Amino acid sequence: MAQNTSLHVTDFLTAQQRVELEGLADEVTYPPEHTIFWEGEPSLAVLIIQSGNVKVTRQGADGTEIIFAIRGADEVMGEEGVLMDEARSATVSTITTVSGLILRADELLRFVREQDLWPAMYRATVRRRRQLEERLMLARLDVRSRLARWLLELATEVGEDTEAGWVIESTLSQQDLAARIGASRDGVAIELRKLRERGLVTTGRRRIVLHDLAALRAIVAG
Repeated sequence: MAQNTSLHVTDFLTAQQRVELEGLADEVTYPPEHTIFWEGEPSLAVLIIQSGNVKVTRQGADGTEIIFAIRGADEVMGEEGVLMDEARSATVSTITTVSGLILRADELLRFVREQDLWPAMYRATVRRRRQLEERLMLARLDVRSRLARWLLELATEVGEDTEAGWVIESTLSQQDLAARIGASRDGVAIELRKLRERGLVTTGRRRIVLHDLAALRAIVAG
């Protein structure tokens, strides 16, 4: 399984630098279905997730919620807006209980400046923009391919490798999956049924198990 390729400020830190950065932050805990950052608001802080999962969403032109990503432990949320002095580009909401560290924008900026991390941060920003462009291109795939790719991403980000397969436990509904891949709920339900019939996945309430990653990758590849 490919690893998450998102780059964050913590990816460029030594162990000592990370300890110093985390020492500037405050511990926080958020309940499920809590909005941490709102799209369009000022970027005043960043969150380092220690446990739990969040979803990253944007509001579509028709007012519907579009899910762009699911993030978990060791991810950093909101630093791009802080570093680029821009408003929040997306909303970040908890799926499960989330524990982490909240760091004020001015503390992060001072730390990046003192540690001479700006060149690395710029490269990370460029890479993220390229990843966004890739996601937009993938939107042209059919529903089955988009669903298979998203399930593989979920397995990487929040899944657990077990004897039964890659288990994805979350509070994401079929409507959430549909919003993420830009499809209808009925379309997602149909494709999930086809994947079940082929023995590639099994589904339960808020639970999906992936049994054949190679076959799912083949679907994505067309």
